[in-house]
Amino acid sequence: MLTLLKRDAEAIARLQKLRFYPLAVVGGDGCYLIGEDGRRLLDFSASWGAVSLGHSHPAIREAASRALESQAGASILSFINEPAVELAEKLLELTPGDSDRRVWLGHSGSDANETAARAVTAATGRPRIISFEGAYHGGTSGSMAISGHSAQEGVEKAPGLVSLPYPDPYRPHEGDPTGRSVIALLERRLSEDVEPGKVAALFLEPIQSDGGLIVTPAGFLKELADLCRSDILMVCDEVKVGLGRSGLMHCFQHEGTPTN
Repeated sequence: MLTLLKRDAEAIARLQKLRFYPLAVVGGDGCYLIGEDGRRLLDFSASWGAVSLGHSHPAIREAASRALESQAGASILSFINEPAVELAEKLLELTPGDSDRRVWLGHSGSDANETAARAVTAATGRPRIISFEGAYHGGTSGSMAISGHSAQEGVEKAPGLVSLPYPDPYRPHEGDPTGRSVIALLERRLSEDVEPGKVAALFLEPIQSDGGLIVTPAGFLKELADLCRSDILMVCDEVKVGLGRSGLMHCFQHEGTPTN
């Protein structure tokens, strides 16, 4: 009888698998995963952010069952449905800021980031994006184009993409654990070879996830936001670190990062 690992290798393509160990699971219960060998494994990864409320949580199961009992359509492309509107209203309520805002409902973090990249370049008329080495913003062509993860080496990048070192206190850029050298590098690039008026946005994971679970040094996010505030949009990719996972609803809130 083939193991789940062997069946996976024979049936599922290796494209974009970011696996760090050969773990095969058959179930989940609360904060535990159930391995194919029957072991109960404490899931410190929260399945990469997809189940921050736990595996098979009774309230989630009940809500999903209730929705399926009287499903108001499975798409918002063709008609309006109440659950989608209620979700959008709740997301707007949870997100700080008082500007004119709307919600775009997609399928995953990949198409969310690709849509954001397309939207900011179209809205500003500026072609360039700034992002960080080690960043994983998704697996679609547009989201990979602004990412810097090693698993996506060789992928065609966005024209004019500017890639900055992520401030890692344990492997500091230029020996500086405060992140100030990264800020100085960005300031230098903006004054020398990267015209600010050509940059639509800077994409940032407030905690870099697949790049190593790196927490930025204290004060870095606020200083970065202050630098970008006058002329460049800052897009926080919180697919894996938002919605309460860091202790606050939004990870960027830890430093009081401006939202407008």
